[in-house]
Amino acid sequence: MFLGKLENAFYSMRNKALLFLAVLIALSIFSYVSNASEELCNGIDKKIQKGQFLEGDIIFQSMDSDQCRAVKLATHSKFSHVGMITVENGKGFVLEAVEPVCITPIDKWIARGNNGFYTLMRLKDRDSYLLTLNISNAKELGKEMIGKHYDLFFNWSDDELYCSELVWKIYQKAFGLELCPLKKMKDFDLTSPEVKAIMEKRYGKNPPLNELVVAPSDLAESKLLYVVEKNNLK
Repeated sequence: MFLGKLENAFYSMRNKALLFLAVLIALSIFSYVSNASEELCNGIDKKIQKGQFLEGDIIFQSMDSDQCRAVKLATHSKFSHVGMITVENGKGFVLEAVEPVCITPIDKWIARGNNGFYTLMRLKDRDSYLLTLNISNAKELGKEMIGKHYDLFFNWSDDELYCSELVWKIYQKAFGLELCPLKKMKDFDLTSPEVKAIMEKRYGKNPPLNELVVAPSDLAESKLLYVVEKNNLK
């Protein structure tokens, strides 16, 4: 009986020790993630203050949802998502078309992408087009878009919007610039099984192959833009 009690005491102490160790590990991970997030946020705030992120800059990232993988396959690009920088009260945000269209703090937007990698691009002749009045018009236009549903079917209407469409239309309407030529859906590589599965799920057997579209890769290849910062996106 004494040995039984001793054995029970041993297992009880071991379980408590394991629980304590698990709590320590969890707290360590939480502390690491919190510190990393705070460090990223502080770094972005400093970049906003130093003018390294400017109103109207275009920011690209890669994510790995089924649709994002299909986009990358169809466009032969590393980019699957794009948004536009906007600054409110000295804080940086990304205007983006997700569900619904919204503005997202830059640090959260970056952290959401694969490994926090991103590419930031800027208009080459920025000072000639992004005047104070034009920027104000762009911000108002962006506010009008907030709350609109994400366009799963990539239609070229303003009723619903997808990410690259939002950026292209703001530049066209607010700054009078077409960042890149529009394409038709059939111009992309629709041959991979992943792309075919998404297409059939959305459109059945009759996809709108002549629909006008613009992809994140098209914006990234614009001759009107240059890379400000590339955070090792592979």
